[in-house]
Amino acid sequence: MVPTPPKQKEKRLSPSPGGPEPAPEQPVQGTAVIVIHPGSSLLRIGRASDTFPHVIPQVIARRRRNPDTAGKYEDRTLLRHEACQAESRALHEQGLRGVQQALMSITTSSGQHRLAPPTEQLAAYNAQVGPHIEETSDLEWTDTSSKPEYLVGQEVLYLHPSECYNVHWPMACGQLHLHSGPGGSLTAVLADLETIWTTAIEKFLDIPIEDLKHYRCILLVPDIYNRQHIKELINLLLNRLGFSAAIAHQESVCATFGSGVASACVVDVGDQKTAVCCVEDGLSHRNSRLWLDYGGRDITRCLEWLLRKNNFPYKDCNLLDRLDCQLLQELKHSSCHLNRDMFGARCQDVHVQRPDTFTRRYQVRLGEETIQAPMGLFHPQLFGLVGSSLVHTQLRNQGDPEDVHDEHYLLQTQSTQQQVAKAVAEKKAKASSKQDQGADGDKTSPDSKPSLEPRHKRVREDAGGSEAKHRRGVVRLPSTSRRGAEPPPLKLMGVDQTILHSIECCASDETKKKMFSCILVVGGGLNFPGAQNFLLHRVRSQLPAKYRSIADTMEVINRPKDQDPQMVCWKGAAVLACLDTTQELWVGQREWRKFGIRILRERSPFVW
Repeated sequence: MVPTPPKQKEKRLSPSPGGPEPAPEQPVQGTAVIVIHPGSSLLRIGRASDTFPHVIPQVIARRRRNPDTAGKYEDRTLLRHEACQAESRALHEQGLRGVQQALMSITTSSGQHRLAPPTEQLAAYNAQVGPHIEETSDLEWTDTSSKPEYLVGQEVLYLHPSECYNVHWPMACGQLHLHSGPGGSLTAVLADLETIWTTAIEKFLDIPIEDLKHYRCILLVPDIYNRQHIKELINLLLNRLGFSAAIAHQESVCATFGSGVASACVVDVGDQKTAVCCVEDGLSHRNSRLWLDYGGRDITRCLEWLLRKNNFPYKDCNLLDRLDCQLLQELKHSSCHLNRDMFGARCQDVHVQRPDTFTRRYQVRLGEETIQAPMGLFHPQLFGLVGSSLVHTQLRNQGDPEDVHDEHYLLQTQSTQQQVAKAVAEKKAKASSKQDQGADGDKTSPDSKPSLEPRHKRVREDAGGSEAKHRRGVVRLPSTSRRGAEPPPLKLMGVDQTILHSIECCASDETKKKMFSCILVVGGGLNFPGAQNFLLHRVRSQLPAKYRSIADTMEVINRPKDQDPQMVCWKGAAVLACLDTTQELWVGQREWRKFGIRILRERSPFVW
């Protein structure tokens, strides 16, 4: 059963001449809607009527004005600052010992213990392996003889290292990749995204940019979103690219629509992040959203470290080289697994291909590193990440100058009104008690002195005192208004522990049982043989006692409807685009120009 989006609250923006555009009466056709899913490394884009989206690397290379190659800049893909600290090596080794102990306790499906191959023998064999020279590679370097101002997508990956281009990945961990280096400003990142999306629309969808005024766009955003980033992206779609209308929708909710389930604990393991969120009937529970700062690239980097420990024969492998990064990615997808029945040494051919040179083939013997690297998702110490901000939750709204009636304004006015009402009530109570005393005949006591100030002035000062203190910054918000304060930072957890923590943050036991019953895994970071059963076993073994009765009904879905898990979110957004209930959510171009970010509080399909 496909879930239906939640009913929207009544609009507070009243239509006016030249103002909001009325919602269309007829559903929008899928051919007139473009779905954009900007991931950390890949862009998925296509019409809502397409079966599959076009997938291109979301990277751009811009030509340098200065031909000096010494000042070139390139964003890293596999190497991370958090994994290059001095204490990272100790964490690597500690995590490896934990993984080895966990593998020793795992039994096969027949109940036998897994037999790990001797590491020393594998390392001795690999140390003697040399390259076998084969035919010349079919790969070619990107042709830059015309000196283009920029290159996009696949062409960047095969750009010769001597070319004077700066290489930028404008998205990181599902967010805008803002940094202090060249091309890291907000203006530069948005310009890079505009160029990449424009090129993809013209090249793959065959739509001229001037015709986008006849199209609408659905943009997929992370579950833990940055309001300012969404504001800039919507502005990019409507004002700079010229779409007639747009919707920003969360990835987890779109995943449930794409898989055809009503409620699920959605686990999105991407290239650079792992996000967990509980979705029920088209709404994601805010308190259940967690974002872990590791993903598929960390598995690749960890695999390279483990291979080097076993004398990987390709000694020149460099994590700063784009072609070597692709080689390691391919090796990860072809060799890594989470199948407990697979153990022992096995041989695998590694083909090193570079343009304009011969192909080198290495016959490598692989052991436990093919299962140890993916297990870093359950033992994140193996990744060697150092830092205090590796786990993220949904932050409070920091406010926007264009939205003067945001939640901060509502909380402050609510606090002031409550205190004014309390002061007035206390004053009335005092006046009533004095009248009761006067009825007994003793209106004033000998020690009491009448006030010389007029009564209306005293009441006004008492009633307005809280407001004056509030203006001076004295008044504190009540405890109910501080519920949205940021919780203390969480420690880095494995995927299984994150699932348990996320589900425990749900409000009711009934909702928690729903989440445990359906765990939906999307993204390409956990797409390994045996991952479905491995994750199910890990979560089931850690179930709280009161939920043990539903252990047999638990289900982990990693290929819903036999779909590629990397395409599920995009497909769900394509389904949403054509539903009748979606038509009132579109934000028109004129509406955006008139109301700006305020319109998102009225039209956003999730709680803004």
